[in-house]
Amino acid sequence: MMMLAIEATSAIATVALFQDGNLLAEREADASKKHAETLLPLIDELLEENGATISQIDLFAVDIGPGSFTGVRIGVSIVNALAFATGKKIVPINALYALSLGAGETERPIAAMIDARNGNAYAALYQAGQTLLDPCAVEIETWKAKLPPDTVLIGDTQAETKTVPRASLVGRAALLHPELAADEVEPVYLRPSQAERTKQNSVREA
Repeated sequence: MMMLAIEATSAIATVALFQDGNLLAEREADASKKHAETLLPLIDELLEENGATISQIDLFAVDIGPGSFTGVRIGVSIVNALAFATGKKIVPINALYALSLGAGETERPIAAMIDARNGNAYAALYQAGQTLLDPCAVEIETWKAKLPPDTVLIGDTQAETKTVPRASLVGRAALLHPELAADEVEPVYLRPSQAERTKQNSVREA
């Protein structure tokens, strides 16, 4: 089975190709360009380098957020279109769960956090493959105060080593949860966009 995994919620988009559960290759986009410009060419390059075509993909996996609002929309839209065109399924993966897999093998709780700016984050708590606290939008310091003392922090805020979701992690997560496969997937945002918050504030002040 060949699977294509896509991650576009981070600042740098990545794509990964898996064959029978093994990672064949992962490529990342040019950080100076927008995901809308780089993602499809990146997929083409990855497939060509590995002697594959989009019609040979048996399953897609995509990071559905939370993360960059624009990135989430682009990644989900592209994968939905590819799955529709090829008649294949998609495994939707939450960015925080994918991120947690980057902590490696540990029995300690894993707090995955993605920066949402101004002291806020998207966060979730996992342990031994189980979700202890579902993904949510949090105030970082308040959230941290509730965590067990031996918690591993992973992500791009508060963590000792900053990390972000990557397509290889999205693919690993999809292999662990094939039961999530669907014909079409929806984005996960967890909070309104900045434009929506600004509009809401303007309405309240009017």
